[in-house]
Formats: sequence, structure tokens, C-alpha cells
Amino acid sequence: MNSTFAFIFVQILIMDIRHYFNPVNFLKLPELCTSKYSLGRVIKNFTSKLTISNIKNIEVVIIGVPIKSGNKGKDLVESPDIIREELYQLTDLNDKLNIVDFGNLKEAKSQKGTYLALRDVIEYFNELNITTIVIGGSQDLTVGICDAFKNERFFTLAVIDALLDVKKGKETFGQSNFLTRIFKTNLNLFQFSLLAYQSHFVASEQISKTKGIGEHLRLGLLRDDLTEAEPIIRNAHVLSFDIGAIKYIEAPGRSIVTPNGLRGEEACQLAKYAGSSSRLKVFGLFEADAQKDKSGLTVKLSAQIIWYFLNGYTTRQIEKIESVENKIIYKVEVKDVDKPLVFYKHSRSNRWWLEIELLSGEKVNVACSEREYRLASNNDIPELWLKYVQKIDSLSK
Repeated sequence: MNSTFAFIFVQILIMDIRHYFNPVNFLKLPELCTSKYSLGRVIKNFTSKLTISNIKNIEVVIIGVPIKSGNKGKDLVESPDIIREELYQLTDLNDKLNIVDFGNLKEAKSQKGTYLALRDVIEYFNELNITTIVIGGSQDLTVGICDAFKNERFFTLAVIDALLDVKKGKETFGQSNFLTRIFKTNLNLFQFSLLAYQSHFVASEQISKTKGIGEHLRLGLLRDDLTEAEPIIRNAHVLSFDIGAIKYIEAPGRSIVTPNGLRGEEACQLAKYAGSSSRLKVFGLFEADAQKDKSGLTVKLSAQIIWYFLNGYTTRQIEKIESVENKIIYKVEVKDVDKPLVFYKHSRSNRWWLEIELLSGEKVNVACSEREYRLASNNDIPELWLKYVQKIDSLSK
């Protein structure tokens, strides 16, 4: 492709992608949203200066999808715009993070059309190596996001939710059972993880029937040690966050009413883990209902969750553990395993990885914790390693 043709191609591409959105009207935002030291001022500057030549410099995009699915079709919701206003008022990240807000996805004629449009824009941003923040809307929008990863060999989805949203009987498709469709249509779903689920809502038999490798953490275990979630989130390409996973008293603006759940600061820390992961491509925050949020508490917390995702992004280190100078290598002999287990510890982030060798000889790096290394050192086979080997072997048959 010559340079002239490439320039024209990119120009067409960016104009096409803009047609998918209703842009943000920064002039109508409250003054605090674009005041000095505000995040909104930074976003406004980068968004207004977006050109063909600098699109490649974008690191993060924000898109709103103000669509909520229901039994009678779909409704438009105002939550993304209200969350956006709260987010913009928060402080600048003191970093030259290039964030562009493309606005809200235009309403399609059908639910399927919405998913297709969302798939198209996520594919576009993925191709440019841009991380996308999706402000929903209902959580079934995750279907459209996941459709953009159908060609990803080891696609990994993590969901933060109090419930396991799978179909039970003859239910109309929607946010309460969207995972059923993902499990059926995303044939490359290699790993699915459910975090912060509540065991009084989710039977162990349901968990065992989910697709792909399962690295699940119920609410109690997650609260005992929040760092257990970090490598699970670090392995994910997509993190879908249901605001209903948070305690009702801290986030009352949502459909599901339940007294238990994550605390606000725990939700922010999980978002920060996601932001710091160089593998994660899409962070979606769903199910905030501004109409039910009389105190404004839910949209304020939603904005802070996104802020902490961005804060994590500023610490993101491209962990090129293939480079010898960036890692410490540990080879551990374990009984009944033919070859030593290989662990990497990144020299700057101190995060751990486990190497899995495929039958073809190709090597895949999996995020893990120091606990897996300690298990192997004590001559115990780490369950994570065993799960990956068994899954990869089954795919090779």
C-alpha cells in the first residue's frame, strides 16, 4: 500500500467511524466539567484537536451507548451523559494521557443493529491499538463488544457481577441472560471469569457449566484478598462491569436490589487493575440507571470507577516479557510433570506470568500470582497451569 492510498484509506476510515456517533457538545456542559485541572478540560482539548494525522496517537477512547434492552425492545437512557458530566469534573491525571470522547453511539433500528455497530467500532479501535471505555446502557451490550473478538485465538472475558447472567428456561433475551448468547456464538472464548458473584444467587452447578477456563471468585473470597482478582483481570481482553455488583446502599440507581456487594473503593481498585493491564482492550460499565439514582450517588461512583481505570492506565507498562532484560526467569521442577514449569517475574511491575507450551512448540504467557510459583516450588502442580494445559490439549484434538 503506497503512502497516498494509505492516507486516503485512513481518512475514509475515521470519517466513517465518526458517523456512528452523536458527538459531545462541550459547550453545553457545566463549567466545572472543563475548568482548570479537570479531566474534562484534557478530554475536550484532545477531542477538539482530533485529526487524520494524530489519530494514531490516541490511547483511550470513551464512547457512550445509551441503550437499555428490555422485554419490549429497547429504550434510550440518559446515564452515559450524566456519568460523563461527573467524570469530567474529576481531577486531571497529571499525565499526558491522550483521551478522546467520541460521544454516544447512534440509535440503531434494532437490537441486532446496535450490537453490529458496537462490534464495528470496537474492531476499529482494536486495529489501532486503542483502549475503549464503554459507558452503558444495559450489560447485554457486552454481546456486541465480544463479537469484535471472534478471531482472537485465546479470547478472554471477565465479568464483575453479583449474578451469572445465563438463560433459565424460556426467557426473553436481555441483560439478565446475555452470557448464554456469548457462550453459544463466541467459539473462540478461551477463558471466562466471573468476579464478585454471590453464592446465594449462583449455584455451583451453574458455575461449572460455563464455557472456557473458569477462574471465578465469589464475593467473600474476593473481599478476603482483592489482589487475587488482579491476574484474572490481567488475562482478560474485555472486562464487563455490572454496577449491580456493588452494595445497593452505595449504588442505588440500578434495576437489581440486593443488600450485599462490593464496596465502592473495592470497585475502584478492580477498575484500576483493569486499567493497568496491557492486554485489556475494552472496559465496559453498565446498568447505572440515572432515573432511579435520586441522590446521584450511583453516577458519581460510576464516574470514579472510570477515573480509577484511567489512573491505572497511566501506570500501564507494556510487559514485553519476551525480552530477557525485562524479566526474571524461574524454572521449577515438579513431580509428574515432564518439563520444568517456567515462571516470569517482570522486573519493573513485579507481576508474575506462567509460560504454557503448546503441542506445536508455541509458547503462551498467562498472568498468574506469586502463589502459583510458591505451589510449584513446593512440588504441587498449580491448578491454573493444569486448567490451561487441559484446555489447550482439548483444542488441539
